[in-house]
Order: sequence, then structure tokens, then C-alpha cells
Amino acid sequence: MARKKKSLVVKAPVATARAKRSTKGGDATAKAKSTNPPRNKGVTSGMKIMEYQDHTLAVNHKSDKRLSDTGLADNWAAEFPQSKCMQRRETGIVKSVRRLYNKGTHRSNQAVPTRLSIPYNDEGQPIEGREHKKTTAKAA
Repeated sequence: MARKKKSLVVKAPVATARAKRSTKGGDATAKAKSTNPPRNKGVTSGMKIMEYQDHTLAVNHKSDKRLSDTGLADNWAAEFPQSKCMQRRETGIVKSVRRLYNKGTHRSNQAVPTRLSIPYNDEGQPIEGREHKKTTAKAA
């Protein structure tokens, strides 16, 4: 059987203006995302979450910037309003970040800091750690 050749049809491109649409929720979602800051960028600093956490722990020793763990959690929540994790405002997150920061393992390119971060109370006074309390109890 002989094959028939199909005739070649050339279609000219038609210029049509199409609005860009988001695949998740349409134009309204795309417009809302453009006005809100990205989830992992700070509102005032423009830093990423881990970078901002390290920065606040690094400057927390200054007398005018001493924040308690609750104050740091509130500060992080205000800086990252789109982050659901930061909005929980848990002091356990601050303690965990401080522990990793002091070990130098919070970020991949971070070294052990020259000044370790210590917790402060609401009055800005250093909180003495559990190890210090054990040694003073034995000495007495």
C-alpha cells in the first residue's frame, strides 16, 4: 500500500495578550504575594531567618540591646510575620538556636563565635546557668 502525503499547513502565530496567572489561586493570590514580604526575608533587615537570628544573638550582649528569650522570640516574630514557626514565639526555639550558635553549627558557613551568647532576664541581667548553680551548691 502506498502512503499518501499529508499536505503541509502553516499556521501564522497570533499575537494575543494573556495575563500572567498563578497556578495556585489565580490573580488574587499573585497580587497578594507581591505586596507581602517573602516568608524567609526580614521586614526591616532584609536578612534571612538564620542570618537574622545569628545577628540578634551576636549583638544581644550590648547593654542597650539585651533581650530575654521571650523578647528575642517576640523580636523574631515581628521581623518575620510570614513565618509560622516564628509566630509561635516559643522560648525553646531561642534556646535551641542559641545552643547551635554557640557551637558554631547554626549555619553551614559559621564558625564558633568569639563571644558566646548568654541568656538574659527581663531586667537585662545575665541568667546564671545550671552548671554554675551546681558548683555553688557543692561549695556551700
